[in-house]
Amino acid sequence: MRLGEGASLLTTELPPVAGGRGEIYLAAQVAKRKRARRVFGNRRTLRAWHHYLSIERSAVVERARAREQYFGLEEFVPVGRAGRHALTVVGSSRAWAYSKIGVGVRRSLFRVDAAGLPREPLALWLGEDGFPLKPSTWQSAFRRANECCASFGIDIEVSPHTLRHVFAVQMLGLMLRQTIRALGQREDRRFTRAELERLLFGSPMRKLQLLLGHAHESTVYIYLDLLDEFQEIVLSALAEWDAQVAALEAVASEAAAA
Repeated sequence: MRLGEGASLLTTELPPVAGGRGEIYLAAQVAKRKRARRVFGNRRTLRAWHHYLSIERSAVVERARAREQYFGLEEFVPVGRAGRHALTVVGSSRAWAYSKIGVGVRRSLFRVDAAGLPREPLALWLGEDGFPLKPSTWQSAFRRANECCASFGIDIEVSPHTLRHVFAVQMLGLMLRQTIRALGQREDRRFTRAELERLLFGSPMRKLQLLLGHAHESTVYIYLDLLDEFQEIVLSALAEWDAQVAALEAVASEAAAA
């Protein structure tokens, strides 16, 4: 996810750890260029998120309520019920789909008590004051972490977007290997070089494009330059393809001779 997309998530959009594929739907209203898409979290990530939700976040909300941080809050949207895909506002029976709720409004969504007073934000990520974190706060956190590393002589510069690039490179390498394994399971078929290139590049690149939410497939080609083992993966696949073709041609020649 991009920083703005991840920062806009609601607690009710978090998928359960048990079952399912860890699928998170990013609505068009929060995605870049209004292009809705789905991203997936592995079990380790989901467990960490639910741990934060039930322990750290709950503690932040309790402290904020004890300090009456939400007392006297005037501009907020009172949430009556909220499910995985939609919510209802107090005083209205009409469901409001998350896909139609923009980033600004999401920060204003609050669960309320029986008296209609704000009890806690619906936003997933909260600051120490109990209010939704802004994307700029995330940037500041990474900047302070980099400064802390520098003070210990650790030469590193990481940002949320750096993590996005790391994910892209790792995922591309994984999908290339999966494609190559799939080729090895189809030894009864003869592939042309164009077909092989489509299998190696078209499918993984298209999948990566969808996961990252880029408008054009060509945008993700930059990650090939960052994949250190890319040449080795491709050359191995091409060699395997040549071996398969040679073996099939030899069998065909022997059959013809017989």
